Amino acid sequence: MYFYVNGNDFLFGNSARDLFNQHHPNAYGNYFEIIKDPAKHFTIYGNKKPVKQLLYYGVEQCLSFFINTVLYKSDSIESYRQHFSLHFLYDVDIEDKEKALIESLFNDAGYINTGRVNYDVALFEVLTRYGVITSRNHVLLLNGLNGTLYLRLFENYQQQPLSTLFMDGQGADPRVKLLAQMIIEYIIEQQSFLSIDKDKEISGILSFCTARLNHLTPVIQGEIELTDGNKYWFRVNERSLNDRLQYYSNDQAVFTGIDDLLEENKLNIDNTVILLLGEEITTPYFLNKLLKKYPHVKIVETAWLKDTLESIFAGLSGKIVAPPQPVVTNLRPDSKSSPPPPLPVAKPPLPPVVNQKKPSIPPPLPPSKK
Repeated sequence: MYFYVNGNDFLFGNSARDLFNQHHPNAYGNYFEIIKDPAKHFTIYGNKKPVKQLLYYGVEQCLSFFINTVLYKSDSIESYRQHFSLHFLYDVDIEDKEKALIESLFNDAGYINTGRVNYDVALFEVLTRYGVITSRNHVLLLNGLNGTLYLRLFENYQQQPLSTLFMDGQGADPRVKLLAQMIIEYIIEQQSFLSIDKDKEISGILSFCTARLNHLTPVIQGEIELTDGNKYWFRVNERSLNDRLQYYSNDQAVFTGIDDLLEENKLNIDNTVILLLGEEITTPYFLNKLLKKYPHVKIVETAWLKDTLESIFAGLSGKIVAPPQPVVTNLRPDSKSSPPPPLPVAKPPLPPVVNQKKPSIPPPLPPSKK
């Protein structure tokens, strides 16, 4: 989790992650590590707060914004805490003890109606409706987060995983960092007077490089802004990127991890669907690498993720989602079958608008906790 606090500005998520990667002094990452230091604080509205409250403040900013701009209420969030229903959806890298810490943080603040969402169950239900997996398949779910590859093997997708494994340094398209390195090298070569921290600049443009690789052209060129605030021209040939990739790629490590999981649990790869989840590994490069060895590999598409979240929200609000007709799809990327229509979702009615012309009130920060 990433946060950015500067004066009265509070950000969290991808924008804060980019600032953290640029080593901004007011950006915070490695949340579960930094909260171990009781002396570490952040400052907002001139008040010092322990860093463990970064997550609490971020969530309450969103809830306050909802109260002010959707419900059109100017009340403090304090009067709403016991009425809000908070359900936490954890990513694969969050451990059980960390989940308990998060929930206790909000329970102590007065949120008495909290729970957890089982994302895997909702995702598999959607994928079953689309015919991507069936009850006869085993499922190996691969997720890439911050460069780490997480593997979870399900013999029956309606049950808990049989085995889990994580592999440092294998959970991202290696071309992203290589492209960042080549861009910085090009800029330094053209601007010999520059004195920059190469590692810092590479970390700061990783998101930019990911976007460029999603629309790859034979010549990758343009302008990039570095941490000094100036923009610099760059040019990298795709062929040069691929040449360097040959010396970097370590396909065998991922293959070995997958094979060991299947062998330990006595499951057959021919009946196992490998699903790729997360923007770091849902790339043609990662897909084609696995398809060289395994018969059934599929990227979890954005539309299916959207349907999964809608299904979760509908379930939490007591609404029923009408399933689409099952469609059998080819698991290979050359399938020409058209995707099924999105899942229809019953949407709850909007709350009554008290005064449509009433200006939006910026969300207040929660009161100080002693």
